[in-house]
Amino acid sequence: MSSKTIMFFGAHADDMEIRAGGTMKKFVDRGYRAISVMLTNNICGAYADEKTDQYFSTGPAETTAIRHREAQEAAEVLGVKIIFMDFKENSYWNGTKRVFFGMDDYDARSLSGREPLLVAPTLDHCIADAAKVISDHAPEIVMTHNIGSTNFEHSAAAHLTHHAFLRARSRAEVGELWFTCRVQSPTDVLYLSPDVLIDTTEYHEIKRVALSKHKSQRIPYERWRMTDEYWGVKVAGVKYAEVFRSVARGMR
Repeated sequence: MSSKTIMFFGAHADDMEIRAGGTMKKFVDRGYRAISVMLTNNICGAYADEKTDQYFSTGPAETTAIRHREAQEAAEVLGVKIIFMDFKENSYWNGTKRVFFGMDDYDARSLSGREPLLVAPTLDHCIADAAKVISDHAPEIVMTHNIGSTNFEHSAAAHLTHHAFLRARSRAEVGELWFTCRVQSPTDVLYLSPDVLIDTTEYHEIKRVALSKHKSQRIPYERWRMTDEYWGVKVAGVKYAEVFRSVARGMR
């Protein structure tokens, strides 16, 4: 049987907490080892301090340091271990403008990190590296973003994780793959079809505390609270829930 391990593959530093923070903590309390795999190096941007209104106020190296520190603090709240895979995020702030992957300025600057996450799902060695992370821990549950997400990096993370999961499953005992179902617009409910519903009512407050550690992002509490409430009340019949669409069930 697979080990009592649950893993989340997220594109960015706060993705695990937003989409599955309550679920991760609930499984930790059940005796599971919880691992958050952060795929990008988070070079994009952050608020330098609480007084500035300019989001892209830090350069790539400073942003990475800030966001990794915040991720560690949030993970400690939930009892989660972090693995950094260090794929480049798709943009950074150069002090005057936001520079995107594909622009000449992006390639001209010597940025830390490996290949951009946006191309990782198409590269065999990137899939192999992610598959090794899964194989090494033989998790019972792997979670990631919705594969049809309108956020390109979230979608890339889902595709990379899906490819890696299938490869790892061919050579190691791993269990289920869950895609998160997070409502970001009213039309999302039309194609999200969750079949795993986790009652996170008891873990709502600790999820809020974990998210509060990501100070540089100023995450809007109401946005994710309403998502958890929507799935909880409308679908699961509880106050708050995190929900997922599963692949390859049956090994639990």
